[in-house]
Amino acid sequence: MADKWRLIFNPEGDVADLFAYPSSLVEGRVAGKYLLGSGTLPDTIVVQGIKKKGILVGADVRVDREVARKNDIDVAAYPRSGRGGAKMADTISLKELLLKSSKKFTAEAADPDEPAVLLYTSGTTGKPKGVKLSFNNFMAESRVVEHVLSVNQEDRIIAVLPMFHVYAMADALLLFLYFGCSLIMIPQYSPAELLRNISELNATLLIAIPSMYIHLLQIAKSRNVKIPKSLRYSFSGGAPLPLSIIKEFVEVFQTTISEGYGLTETTSGVSFNTSGERYKAGSIGPAAPGVEMKIFDEDDNELKPGAEGEIVIKGGVVTKGYYNLPEETEEAMRGGWFHTGDLGYVDEDGYFFITDRKKDIIIRGGFNISPREVEETLFTHSKVMDAAVIGVPDKSQRETVKAFVVLKEGESADAKEIIDFCKAHLSPFKVPKFVDFRKTLPKSATGKVLRKELRDGYKDERLIEKDNDTGEFRD
Repeated sequence: MADKWRLIFNPEGDVADLFAYPSSLVEGRVAGKYLLGSGTLPDTIVVQGIKKKGILVGADVRVDREVARKNDIDVAAYPRSGRGGAKMADTISLKELLLKSSKKFTAEAADPDEPAVLLYTSGTTGKPKGVKLSFNNFMAESRVVEHVLSVNQEDRIIAVLPMFHVYAMADALLLFLYFGCSLIMIPQYSPAELLRNISELNATLLIAIPSMYIHLLQIAKSRNVKIPKSLRYSFSGGAPLPLSIIKEFVEVFQTTISEGYGLTETTSGVSFNTSGERYKAGSIGPAAPGVEMKIFDEDDNELKPGAEGEIVIKGGVVTKGYYNLPEETEEAMRGGWFHTGDLGYVDEDGYFFITDRKKDIIIRGGFNISPREVEETLFTHSKVMDAAVIGVPDKSQRETVKAFVVLKEGESADAKEIIDFCKAHLSPFKVPKFVDFRKTLPKSATGKVLRKELRDGYKDERLIEKDNDTGEFRD
């Protein structure tokens, strides 16, 4: 076994999905060459605390079975293929289920207001929380999209995002069922594979994240490939999409693109900013039909257009609360409005603009600094491919701005060049004092930068390590 064990521990559950846990290990790290980070995952095991402690290991993971035996831990090795893999007690494989199941099907009545799924937030700023989404929530989201886009049975939605995330689940998987159209599923994302499927299968609707639109444009520029013209509408979500990319994508692919805003707690999209005459740069658009959005101050009073406050949402898409977290539910849903934690403002035309997350705001010399504003400036630098900004203490322990920058392939720059560029485009107090160049940034499955992982001293609370001196496990 390696000197340090990387574990995910499930101490209380009475049922566990052995196939889901290995997936959770790579969330935000090595799940895809293009989608997520490129770091190397250490030797990994999964500790199951169901009836008895046990370890599920992959084919390439080394396990000291003697140490496991001394700690009364069973070991189950899951092979690369074949029938000899580990299986939970009282479970059957999907293949076995399909072969043995009756062809008769009887639908069971369900309360549409009861939870249909339990989805966990990405934990961008804190611990993930289980969001209870009902059948009615998903129906409400489908009606929201119906108002924005006229989907018909001839449409072909291309699904390349992970289905465990609310964006793909609500706006791809369930959307195609709601409208009775076709769904094109891509099991392993790569820009070339996505472009090929769009072209060969005449996809009409694309549900993706900003990095995927950037990759499609890059491959269109660098390779002599036929650019498909079948796309009539594209959705982008999960993170801001630069205006330059929107304009170029619309021109190259001859499509309409809509930048949406939503959260797990709102069953995905609640507002959409669509390219064309009504598009407003930097906005997330107006509230969708059936959704109410307002800007509140710290005392939950509605603010006038132009004033910055917290974005709050009400409507059929909003969750009833968090699983086993009554205090967090009451705080987030106070007054009947879901408090998003996002800061922003609304203009006279009803278009909303996000300035930042409440927890991410940097306070420097009494001034509030929006990391997003600094990031948007960095994105306009010709050499910058990706960027993230956080607040860090300086020598006097006052908060200042630190930028993390990923340069485009083949480009080079130093901190002075980046800082000088920001000085020319930002107020002096918003200019980064520190610049850290990275090959990649830590991101969630939908491309959202995990700022918490950029902070010094960050520790993944899911991990348990083995003390080399005592041989004991510690969190």
